[in-house]
Amino acid sequence: MEVESASDAIPSDVEKPTQTSSTAAASELHANGAGLGSKKLKRHKKARADESVMGTNDASIVSKRDVEKCYGYPFPHVYRNFVKKPKRRSPLIHRGYWFRMYAIEKVVKRFLSEASEKSKIVLNLGCGYDALPFQILAKENEICRNTTFVDVDYPSLIATKAAIIKEQDELRDLLDKIMDSKNPKAVPLRSEQYVAVGCDLSQIDQLDQILRAELPLERCKILVVAEVSVTYMDLLGADAIVSYAAGLGDVRFCLLEQILPAGPYHPFAVQMQGHFEKLNTPLKSIHKYPTPKHQVQRFRERNWSSVSSRSLWDLWCDPRFISARKRSSLNAFEPFDEWEAFALFASHYVLLVASNTAKATAIDYHTEATYLGSDDITNDYDGNIAPFVLDTRMPHQPKETIRTHGALYKGRRDEFYHYGGFGEMKRLDTTDVYTPKHTTPFYDGRLPGAMEPRMCHTATTLPYRNQDGSYDCFIVGGRASPEHALADSWLYRNQTWHQVESLPQGRYRHSATTIIDEDGDHVVLIYGGRSSDGVALNSWLYWHDKLGWTEILCEDSSLMPRFGASMISSGPSTGILLGGMSEDGVIIPEFWKWEIDFKLEPPRVRVGTHRFDSAFLQQTACRFGASISSGPKSLFVVGGVAHYGCLPLAYEFLELLPDSLDVQPIDLQMQTFKGVPVPLLIGHNSVWDEDGLAIIGGGIVCFSFGSFSNVGVWRLSRDGRIEYNPWYLCLEKDQIPRPEPLPKRIKLTINNKYDGSNDPGTAPIPASRVRLSRPGRFERIVNESEPVVIEGLGVGSCTTRWTTEYLKRQIGPERLVIIHQAEGRDMNFQKKNFTYVTKEFGNFIDEISAGQTQYLRSLSKIEPAGSPANLAIDYPHIADDFKLPSELQMVTQSFHSSVLRISGPVIMWLHYDVMANVLCQVRGMKRLLLFPPTDISNLQIPFGESSSSTNVFAADALRSGSFAKTLPLEAVLQPGDILFIPPLWAHSACPTDGVSVAVNVFFKTIGTGYAAGRDVYGNRDVQAYEDGRRDVEKISKRFVGLPSSMSKFYLERLAAELLGKAAKLGAS
Repeated sequence: MEVESASDAIPSDVEKPTQTSSTAAASELHANGAGLGSKKLKRHKKARADESVMGTNDASIVSKRDVEKCYGYPFPHVYRNFVKKPKRRSPLIHRGYWFRMYAIEKVVKRFLSEASEKSKIVLNLGCGYDALPFQILAKENEICRNTTFVDVDYPSLIATKAAIIKEQDELRDLLDKIMDSKNPKAVPLRSEQYVAVGCDLSQIDQLDQILRAELPLERCKILVVAEVSVTYMDLLGADAIVSYAAGLGDVRFCLLEQILPAGPYHPFAVQMQGHFEKLNTPLKSIHKYPTPKHQVQRFRERNWSSVSSRSLWDLWCDPRFISARKRSSLNAFEPFDEWEAFALFASHYVLLVASNTAKATAIDYHTEATYLGSDDITNDYDGNIAPFVLDTRMPHQPKETIRTHGALYKGRRDEFYHYGGFGEMKRLDTTDVYTPKHTTPFYDGRLPGAMEPRMCHTATTLPYRNQDGSYDCFIVGGRASPEHALADSWLYRNQTWHQVESLPQGRYRHSATTIIDEDGDHVVLIYGGRSSDGVALNSWLYWHDKLGWTEILCEDSSLMPRFGASMISSGPSTGILLGGMSEDGVIIPEFWKWEIDFKLEPPRVRVGTHRFDSAFLQQTACRFGASISSGPKSLFVVGGVAHYGCLPLAYEFLELLPDSLDVQPIDLQMQTFKGVPVPLLIGHNSVWDEDGLAIIGGGIVCFSFGSFSNVGVWRLSRDGRIEYNPWYLCLEKDQIPRPEPLPKRIKLTINNKYDGSNDPGTAPIPASRVRLSRPGRFERIVNESEPVVIEGLGVGSCTTRWTTEYLKRQIGPERLVIIHQAEGRDMNFQKKNFTYVTKEFGNFIDEISAGQTQYLRSLSKIEPAGSPANLAIDYPHIADDFKLPSELQMVTQSFHSSVLRISGPVIMWLHYDVMANVLCQVRGMKRLLLFPPTDISNLQIPFGESSSSTNVFAADALRSGSFAKTLPLEAVLQPGDILFIPPLWAHSACPTDGVSVAVNVFFKTIGTGYAAGRDVYGNRDVQAYEDGRRDVEKISKRFVGLPSSMSKFYLERLAAELLGKAAKLGAS
């Protein structure tokens, strides 16, 4: 964990600040928690949250100090003045923080170098102990003329920072003249070059007053910097800062904060979000603005005329932002080989630069991203082809070895061996054996025990059978540390490992496959890799059991050196090469075909490039660190990192046809257990067996947010016809457990940019997100009766038009509507903790915009109590803005009602509907929890009713009582998303930001059987159930007069008979 105590970030010769009033209040309230008033409780919570946010500064500044020390920063080292106890960080954290610092510094320096007659201000919001002003003043004072650096943060933190600056000669001497402030309490340090301002950023009016009293804002050119600061604020407050800054005059804005490029359920994103939540500093902007495009829209809607936003990984790969020479130079400071982890880190941070003027000359280099998005590719499949199923097998005891960047090879019969790699704390020299049955594996000679522990090596199975049925195997290269590449080679033959001729030069992250030479012998071909001195290699070699290593000459000089590429043979002496990374750390989006000519002396390799039709496919297929395996008719590329960075799960698996070289993401479904997150396909291995693709191992260190390791064995099969994933970790004979029943599986369809993950036993699993790429797909979704989020269809102009002001104008501010006025956020239908109030629509909109807990569920304008709602009739002035996509024709044909839902910050109670419906999110974001019908007995819904009194969004609600047994799904809806909710799936909804607007369309999925009479809301139980409940009452009365024990006996017999009939229906 990255965060340490605050004492690590305060020098010993500076007295720590005493408790501020907010901190003291928090301590007092914590000690006297009983009887807190609501206002005191809010202050208490805010004080605790503020302390947590300030704690993130401590960890950040310690890391920046270590970067300053280890990455060759010239003296003076200004960050050391703010760190009492230096701590050595890992190379990954060094690299990540260095690039964060580089990115911010580049924007600031470009702004300072810009010619201008105006004075300049660099306004750092939520600065913490960041020392960038002093770093620039010390080293590049020339560009700081007529510039004032202004640091803003909490008053107590700024008071401490000012005291440090005054105490440390190294910092104080950089300031020409320290002056008296007009407001010394708010401005404890004032000079011509530097101003320290203590103000809570949520108090914008106070901040504006302080700044205008100290600085001539209107006459200056201003750069506002917010480096991972405003994302900790409430969303409305953070957006208010963006709006406020746009009105300061001639302003630039530089924002750096976290994003979710592959959705909130990618394993890295889960680790990152969980890390900050544990610190009580949740990332509050990340769900509304999860991508660079969302961040651009955020600023443009708030009067910023020029906006550019790119991920840090995209900027890392751009030579206009950081040169190849600069990237390469970092390797001189420390060996580095955590490229996948660095790419995921950098993919999850965005750098945005905006200007409120027409031309932002300070960001000329900061052009729009050059890569395409996932919207540029669709899955066009024949409807007769069954989708692939990704399935996991939980290991039995004991726990399997955590292993990443190992090597997988085939052993005897159906055994696979997983050798080497990196474990929990060290490199490994052990082997795990996997078989499809609980049997004793073949152990003799299987462990290459004489080998040095290693990772990033290759293990290649040769198609030669030994007498015992095992295959020959060849292990070569790998590394100990990044500066210790290994050259030894090992052959397994006749139950024994033999060390054979070593490579001419040690290498790791090389590519290997088998080919056939001119004599018909199988040989091992290797290409590329990385040497001990960090040089990317470009040599081709092959190994023959009689000739040893032979170099192959390449006739094409355009093939640049690389490591971490994917290579496989497609014929006796032909194959393909995908991606890889250049020496300076950029993924190469190239696809090469190769052919070896053994007739020449020495042998030659001829290579040629291949380009896909889509630029997105080109950048998606050509990866770093992916595995590639050969199936019966096609090749499978799995995992790794794409040229544009983090891969969404829907694009982790590519199917490649070797003859045509056509490539396509597969139509993927996933089956997992509750508590088992989806795999992080980094450092894994894959191999094809007779029924599918086995995927074993993998995981990474997720920056400073913790580690993630894959659990169990994953298997990819085309149609899921096998009942369960058969793979087991083998144990010693006396440890083999008896077969145990499998826990309940959960099936998810994943055909989109979001994947899913959950905390063991607590968090819900994400609902699938899909695109309807062929006719009949929605009907199939309805038949499968599982919630699905449909994206990319569009629901008309309402997503852009339906602002609160537009709705008031079109509907009419004086129109009377019936709304739910709640006592608090949690609306409860059973307890009726709300009242039905008739009020003017304009007042309703104004009040929910101000945060009042109110909710509108539209009713029929003609007959509110007798007819279902119909948007076209009830709200004709806005109805044409909403269009149900043609792909949802089934909904239109079986239409029941269309409901306008407008919500303030209230939670809709947990309930189920009998009719199916699609929830179309128009404005704002909304989070839903959905429970399958099989959970009904655990939802505390009384018989004869359809709603529960439990707030499932409450802390620990899903961990408590009967809810701990449930298997909920989670859906986070953004504008334009359509959520299909099948009949009888209980659900509860909670807006996540501001006002939420949605249209809910109910439709019928059965021809007969609905309850007779009126069903205004679409949630009356079917007629058979209503009749059955009356029959139950009649049956129970027939036992009146009998002894109670006898009545209980027969009623339980009848109940058991009914359950038996239900079980037969479930099995049919």
